Amino acid sequence: MNHSFSVLLDAYRRLWPNRSLAAGPLDEQESQTLLYETIRQELRDEWTHPRVRQSSEVKFYYAVKRVAASDLPNDVKIALIQAYLTVMEQLQTNHT
Repeated sequence: MNHSFSVLLDAYRRLWPNRSLAAGPLDEQESQTLLYETIRQELRDEWTHPRVRQSSEVKFYYAVKRVAASDLPNDVKIALIQAYLTVMEQLQTNHT
């Protein structure tokens, strides 16, 4: 089942309630852009002081672990993990 990016963005907000993300009505493209950019910042550990940042691989592991352990429906978990995979692949491609 394909989920809209607005559903995935809401799921992300549930898992990380302390993150301030743009609120209000967003269309699908805006939701996708915001979700991917937020995941990219998370995986690059941009919210942490540079001296204690962890690698993208470590951040990816912790994010997937948190999604898997959540009470989200399984199909939403899979879709959210797929979003993480998409962003991680983009980051890996940009590093080579």
